Amino acid sequence: MRIPFFNPPSVLIGASLTLFSAGCNTTTTAPAASATASSEPALRVTAIPLQDLDYSGDQSALAALDRDLNAAGTDLQKLAAMEARLVALLRRTDASIAARQAACQRLGTVWAATGVPSASALELLKAMLVDDRETDIARLTLERTPGAAVDTLLVDAVAKTTGRIRLGIIQTLTARAPVSAVAAIAALLGDQDPATAKAGATALGQIGTAAALAALRSAPATVAGLFEAKLTLARKLPTAECVALLTELQGETRAAPHQRASALRGLLDLEPSSAAPRIIAVLAGTDWTPKQVALEAIFSSRAFGLTAALAAQLPTWDVPTQAAVITALARRPDATTTAAIVAATQHTAATVRTAAIDALGDLPGDTSLVTLLATLGSSDNFDDAKLARASLARLNGPGVSAAVLAGAEKGPAQKRALFIEQIASRNLTEGLPFLHQSRQDPDATIRTAAVGSLGELAPVSDQGLLLAWAAGATDATEQTRALRSLVSVTLRNPDTAKRALPIYVALEKAAPATVVGLLPVLGRLGGKESAECAARLALSATATVADAATTALARWPDRSAQPSLVMVAAKATVASARSAANQAAFRYYERTREVWTAAESTLVTQLLGATTDAAARKKLVVLLNRASDTPALALVEKLQSEPALTAAAKTAAQCIAANLAGPPQVRASDSESSAKNLFDGKTATQWRGPVTPGQWVEIDFKQARPLHRLTLDQTGRTGEFPERYEVFVTDDLAKPGNVLVSGAGKPNRTIIDLPDGTRGRYVTIKNTAERVDSMWSISELFVD
Repeated sequence: MRIPFFNPPSVLIGASLTLFSAGCNTTTTAPAASATASSEPALRVTAIPLQDLDYSGDQSALAALDRDLNAAGTDLQKLAAMEARLVALLRRTDASIAARQAACQRLGTVWAATGVPSASALELLKAMLVDDRETDIARLTLERTPGAAVDTLLVDAVAKTTGRIRLGIIQTLTARAPVSAVAAIAALLGDQDPATAKAGATALGQIGTAAALAALRSAPATVAGLFEAKLTLARKLPTAECVALLTELQGETRAAPHQRASALRGLLDLEPSSAAPRIIAVLAGTDWTPKQVALEAIFSSRAFGLTAALAAQLPTWDVPTQAAVITALARRPDATTTAAIVAATQHTAATVRTAAIDALGDLPGDTSLVTLLATLGSSDNFDDAKLARASLARLNGPGVSAAVLAGAEKGPAQKRALFIEQIASRNLTEGLPFLHQSRQDPDATIRTAAVGSLGELAPVSDQGLLLAWAAGATDATEQTRALRSLVSVTLRNPDTAKRALPIYVALEKAAPATVVGLLPVLGRLGGKESAECAARLALSATATVADAATTALARWPDRSAQPSLVMVAAKATVASARSAANQAAFRYYERTREVWTAAESTLVTQLLGATTDAAARKKLVVLLNRASDTPALALVEKLQSEPALTAAAKTAAQCIAANLAGPPQVRASDSESSAKNLFDGKTATQWRGPVTPGQWVEIDFKQARPLHRLTLDQTGRTGEFPERYEVFVTDDLAKPGNVLVSGAGKPNRTIIDLPDGTRGRYVTIKNTAERVDSMWSISELFVD
């Protein structure tokens, strides 16, 4: 069955090659013409069974054809036979469009190799070219076939066609760019069809001759694509003529700014000797479209004298242009621009000044630039000073590093401190001995800068020096910086098991005042071992040490300090430390909701044993609502005998019994298969649904239980929360009852506190408002 064929050639070729390759194991290659014909007998000229080929299904006939074409190689006699086979297929009136397309593609391969299509075959293609159903596949063959005969055939067809067919033929002529087509195509520039006129202009641009240019210049100004066609044509002309045409196009007032900028880019590439005056002239203007081209050229062009010419003109331009040029000059460091950029560091406009200061770091460096950047880096202007320090850290050149080291030793304290910081920023390890000696400097500013640089530069072996420095520091800022450096150097030690041991030993042997000063380092190091060291210190009989150590534990960055806090709450000899540890341990559980384990139950049990305060004990019992281990159940059953804890302990026992029954069953209105993720103990998995009214999650606890709080954890999807929610609690899904509580979701975690005495088997959480283009996620649903 024949099917209509209407795809444009560019789409047609790509699609057909993809479709036909599916069943073909041998790739068709374009053979080169052979100098002499082979003496082997010609291939059998009979039609192969391709006439019923389709774009899907069995492709074996096509594969056989390709094998024969590959076997023909460069043998002209065999290629002639292949031509005959393919032409015979095209003459069949019952051949499918897929078969005809395949034949045209391969006929183009044959003719590209031989360059001698037969007259009868050309007559066939001539007829196909003007046929609306066949024109596109005919052009598949003709576009690749060399020779004036094909050019003539295509040019003649232009006058005999209109509309889509003619546009396709013009496209083929554009690809071939035959000089003989100029007259025929020029006649189309006045065509009433805008697409035809534009296609004609494009074709003339590709042909690129003087006659084509004359035709374009005579074309009506309303022809679309005329400027682009001239721009394309210019690059095909001799250099002098190309420059003349591009200059004309750049000055074309009716053209769009981006079009004129394209002409300018061509001129800058083609005529480097004139690049400097052209760039300077553009930068003096107000149109930023060509300015962008000029600024790009500052980096890419290697025109002689360009940077010096730009530096001389820099002060004459407006503020935005000066800043942009300075930034561009920094990308091609040249000492000829240094004086102009140095002068710009004093500009009254902040944008120019900051661009200049930043650029200095990329210029060829010398001692004068070191001095300038140090002065700017120690100024009262914070933004300028910050940029100057960054530039000084990048500055390279003879004598720069030596000047930095010399500046660190002598001069005003403020500048010395800046140079000391640069020792680390520039990674000047030769400055380490000086930094060590600076511990004895009488000026705290110098000592602080030196110990800070050691934190970035010092080897692991300097840990002891930094520990002693931090312990002996009398200035608060110096000690803080020393502690930070001590942590940095310690953490650089790859021996994670032993790297902090010297700090632990020193702390446990130091005088109380020293211990209090050094304690903050433990929290910055973090981890279980550091927490245990802090806990040992919290057991001290010296109140200042015990309180400081407990405070450090209370501020610990992760949960690793929780066992140590509980131990301090139970064993500290200083009452204030014991009380603070108890409160901090409870506070951690109250503000942090994570998967509960038997270890957490054990810690809460120890906290209960460490306090006699009834209110505190009641709060701890409530925490055990989260437990799911039998020791916790036995504990709360025992605590029911205490009058102050009876009610809380009974509730906790019911909660633990429900938790021991196993994870709840979960259903959801959307993505129900992932609803089980709500209780899998992994925050890396989620349930997700759209934030639309009526979306719901239903939890079945398998038995009625007390309910105090629901925490919807959105870890990993912090912004995916319910827009507005309603919560229902019931023992019978057929009777959900009234809304128990409602509210708005929150990022990170949505915490839903339920009324006192809430109890039920089923909980339904329903989203009631829409948030466009967003999702509702729950990583874990924690129940208290």
